[in-house]
Amino acid sequence: MYNITLVCTRHDELGKCNSNELYQIIELINPEVIFEEIPPTFFDEYYLDKRRANLETDTINKYIQNHKIEHIPVDSNNFPSEEFFKDHKRMIEKIEGLADINGFTFRNLVDNNKIYTERYGFKYLNSIDSININNEICNALENGLQKINNDKLFLTFKLWKDINDMRENQMLQNIYLYSQDHNYDRAIFTIGAAHRKSIIDKIFEYQKNEKVKLNWIF
Repeated sequence: MYNITLVCTRHDELGKCNSNELYQIIELINPEVIFEEIPPTFFDEYYLDKRRANLETDTINKYIQNHKIEHIPVDSNNFPSEEFFKDHKRMIEKIEGLADINGFTFRNLVDNNKIYTERYGFKYLNSIDSININNEICNALENGLQKINNDKLFLTFKLWKDINDMRENQMLQNIYLYSQDHNYDRAIFTIGAAHRKSIIDKIFEYQKNEKVKLNWIF
């Protein structure tokens, strides 16, 4: 009971990372529950009004046409502001624009991440190789920020890390709260691959403290 497979993905299709491949993964696991990286307040926009869409929700929309499952939004409703997203985009553009080893390294790692995702799809996104490249991307970003030495960019980076930390904790908390009140044998938790290492680290901590013991499958 309480078997949860962590399925790391990305939110738009790229090569072998596509809806058909994800559909086959879901079908193979045959879950009773899918925990989704979307805020509850956006659920209707993805599944009723369908004014929003991403790779995961497109796949789940197809899957629920032929399968009876529960799919639960577990992300935080405390969504960042539009201004924050603009600041984050400007931060990335500044790092990408560096004409030194920091800019080259960052651009090269981001390009390789896309190439491997396109070529190997979910096999790559759920591997140690994906974890390693995402760690290197984060390190290259920090090195680039040190080079630029701009207080506004440092603040944006800190907020970005704090927001992701808060969201990951909220998602795991919601999964464990749901599991306290519901029985199931097989579940899936879909989340962006950039979260893979930190969410696994947090899972090990939750397993020490939570009353409900979930059997996580990585």
